[in-house]
Amino acid sequence: MGVIQALGSLFDDWGIQSPFPIYSGVSAGAINASFMASQAEDFSVGAKQLVDLWSQLSSDQIFRTDALSLGKIGFQWAQELSIGSLTGSTPGKALLDTSPLRKLIEDKLELHKISRNIEMKKLKALAITALDYRDSTAVTFLESNHEFKHWAKPRKVSEEARITVDHIMASSAIPLLFPPILASGRYFGDGCVRNTHPCGPAIYMGAQKLVIVGVRSQNTTAYDAHALLEKKPPSTARVMNVLLNSVLLDGVDLDVERIKKVNEMVHWIPEDQKDNVPYKAVEYVWISPSRDIGALASEKSRSLPRLIRFLIKNLGSIEEASEIISYLLFEKVFTTELIEMGFEDGMKAKDQLKKMFQV
Repeated sequence: MGVIQALGSLFDDWGIQSPFPIYSGVSAGAINASFMASQAEDFSVGAKQLVDLWSQLSSDQIFRTDALSLGKIGFQWAQELSIGSLTGSTPGKALLDTSPLRKLIEDKLELHKISRNIEMKKLKALAITALDYRDSTAVTFLESNHEFKHWAKPRKVSEEARITVDHIMASSAIPLLFPPILASGRYFGDGCVRNTHPCGPAIYMGAQKLVIVGVRSQNTTAYDAHALLEKKPPSTARVMNVLLNSVLLDGVDLDVERIKKVNEMVHWIPEDQKDNVPYKAVEYVWISPSRDIGALASEKSRSLPRLIRFLIKNLGSIEEASEIISYLLFEKVFTTELIEMGFEDGMKAKDQLKKMFQV
C-alpha cells in the first residue's frame, strides 16, 4: 500500500491521471488491485482513499476476534476431529471467521465502477488469481474489454468474469486460517498458493511494461550451517511458519529472474529476426520491502488481539511465529509502519519509474 501511495504522489507531480491499463493482483494484492481498478480514472485519488482505508484497519474488521466466535470454531474442530469418522463430517473449514472482511470489501470497494472504467476506456482489464481447490489450478478471473486471448497452460488458466466480492475473498483466503470461498461455482483459496508466475497474467495480456510490487525482502544472508546449530527440535510455530512460507511462496523474485533472462536472450537476437521468435523484452520496475515484514510483525505482536496472541504463544515463541503474525496483524501500529516503509521504497524507484513513464 505504501508503494501505491508513492506512485500516487509521483503521478500527481508528473500530471499522470490513469497510468495503468491493466491491474493484476493475488491474495491481499487482489483487494488493492480491485480497488485501484475501480478508481482507474484517477490513480492519485484512489491511492489516497486506499491509504486511509489500510491506515485505520483493526483485526476485528478482517476476522472475528471475540471469545465466543473463536470458542465456537475451536469447539467445532475438537468435536469433529474426535467423532468426525463416525458421522462422516469434516473438521471446521478454517481457524478464523472472515465475515468482517467480506463486509469491509462490500462497504469500501465500488466494484461496479470497474465495468464503467472499462467502458470509458480508462481500464482494459482487472485480473484476480485464486487457487481452485478441486485440482490445484491457478485460475485468473478477468474482467476486461475482451480484446485479450484467454490462456490454458499447465495449472494456469484464465476465465472471463464480472469480478465480485467472492473472487476477491477467494484470492485472499489463506489456507486453514481463512475459509475456502465459493466463486463461479467452485471453491477457491489464496492465489499465492503454487503461484510461481504472478507476472504471467499481465504478460499473457500483452503488457510490455510492468510495475511489480513484492512482499518479500530482496536482502539475503549467507547460509552458515555451523552458526545455525540447535539443541532442540523446532516448535509447532516454526514448522507452521515454514509451511506458510512454502505454500504462500511469493514467486515474484523467481518471476523477475525469468523475465531478466528472457530480456537478455532477446537482446542478443538480431533485429531482423526478432519478429520470428515468440519472446519479447519486458521492461519492469520491481519494488520490494527494504525490511523483513515477518521480523517487523514480531516486534509489534503485542498489538494482536489478546486471544489470537494467546493461541499463537501456545504454538511456540513469538519470534518463531513471525510469519503467522504477519498474516494476522491488521492493527494501525503495524499497518502504518508498513505503509511508511513502502512509501520510502517506492520513492527510491523514482528514477526508474520516471524513465518508464518517459517524464
